[in-house]
Amino acid sequence: MRNIPTDLLRTFLAVIDLKSHTRAAEQLGRTQPAISLQMKKLQELLDVSLFVKDAPTQPTESGELVATYARQMIALNDEMVLRLSKREGKGKIRLGIPNDYADHFLPRLIPRLKESGHDFTFEVVCDLSHNLLQGLRNGVFDIVVAMTPDGPAEGAFMTWKEPLTWVGDVNDALATKHGEQMRIVCYPEGCLYRRAMLTALQREGRGYELVYTSPSLAGLEAAVGSGFGNSVLARRIVPTKLKMPDADLNLPRLADVVVGIYLSADKRRSPVAESFAAYFADAFLAE
Repeated sequence: MRNIPTDLLRTFLAVIDLKSHTRAAEQLGRTQPAISLQMKKLQELLDVSLFVKDAPTQPTESGELVATYARQMIALNDEMVLRLSKREGKGKIRLGIPNDYADHFLPRLIPRLKESGHDFTFEVVCDLSHNLLQGLRNGVFDIVVAMTPDGPAEGAFMTWKEPLTWVGDVNDALATKHGEQMRIVCYPEGCLYRRAMLTALQREGRGYELVYTSPSLAGLEAAVGSGFGNSVLARRIVPTKLKMPDADLNLPRLADVVVGIYLSADKRRSPVAESFAAYFADAFLAE
């Protein structure tokens, strides 16, 4: 009887869902040749063609069948590990996550976990991404969600690109002329939003003034929402009280950041960390 590793099935689903070997590689934190080798190995194990000959990411009828079972198998695998961890009292997860991601995603994720019968103990630390990645390397965390500017850091479990946007209280609060100074509200030095914002302004020779710095999203939201200044955030986590500018304002273009979920390589990490990371990734990508 042949055994099919779940990591091959996860990769197969990423390829067909994202319709790209390259994007699957970026999301899973692997190289494109590694993805291709995994797909070759899976096809050899199953002894079927999984992809249409002239469409390398479109599943054949056999591929569709495999995808259906793969989703069930991965869900059962993760469910089993998570439920066993609860019974064995090993459900503590040490999680490092940027402040704004914690504010946006954790209130959505935790109730979903409780509804599905899981009762984890979390130790959550919010910090700048580079500090979180350093903590992961030092064994402080089991899982880290972190942003990087030019591609994923080493050892990513899954990654995706996150578009950034300017934010203000209303459109006319944003300085749009080259002779005007933009009043900038931002996280402390080391934040990638801050770096992307200032790089974009400097690239176009736009003047700016740093008028407010806060380590919390609530602080930034209060300052921007009161018209004190403007900032940059990930597009999909912009608080409802803040406004994204109209395209015709011609604000400096912002580079995307790469967001990754990272697992500790420490053998002492929580035994449920990988399964929880997969559950966590689904919550991020579902939005």
